[in-house]
Amino acid sequence: MPKSKSSPAAKPAAPTKSAATVSATRATGTTGTTKAKAATKSAASKHTKLHYCDLTDCQGICCSDGAFLQPAEVRKVHKLVEKYPEHFAHLPLDYIIEEEWAHGVGMKTNVRKFRYRDKPEHFKHTKCVFAEADGKCSFQTLAIKQGVHKWKYKPMGCWLFPLESDEKGLISPPRTRKDDPNNLGRDYPGFATYTPCGKHAEKGKVWWIALKEEVAEYKKACS
Repeated sequence: MPKSKSSPAAKPAAPTKSAATVSATRATGTTGTTKAKAATKSAASKHTKLHYCDLTDCQGICCSDGAFLQPAEVRKVHKLVEKYPEHFAHLPLDYIIEEEWAHGVGMKTNVRKFRYRDKPEHFKHTKCVFAEADGKCSFQTLAIKQGVHKWKYKPMGCWLFPLESDEKGLISPPRTRKDDPNNLGRDYPGFATYTPCGKHAEKGKVWWIALKEEVAEYKKACS
């Protein structure tokens, strides 16, 4: 995946009531009125809506580019691989590499060849080397095997996707391809908005509901 902006440096702000909802509440004196509900529904319709992740459908295409890592994550990954060599026996020697991206140069997980059933034209037929044969993340399978939180070892940019974060907190998923932060033009028109779990779905759930587990975990990481 493209370079993550995720960093647990600041406490995230929870999704706040929209101006329309607040105005309706003041006018009626209660949040349970028809007007307030209508205002909430109207505000929600302007936010990105998502479907829940289905690995059998997407084949983990969000992992097609590997993941850029924070310096602390690079050190953490090296220690994990050294400590659990049998679990990570499928990795090549160069499982972390340096690579240039539109946002700069950084360390990222390497990729291997993988043939997708279907993919956006500008995506490559590759997958993160930490993905197992069935598409599951080996960081996550290790955590589950040990009975700890499933994202304990997983880089934040991976489990947070399609959300990002900066020093101010969480950044909501882009609703349109025009808003996609990785829309670099004709040759690379976006990333999150081209993935099944990151593209806007009118019949989906508003992002803070669809990603409530990610939002909650992010708050813990920043507390």
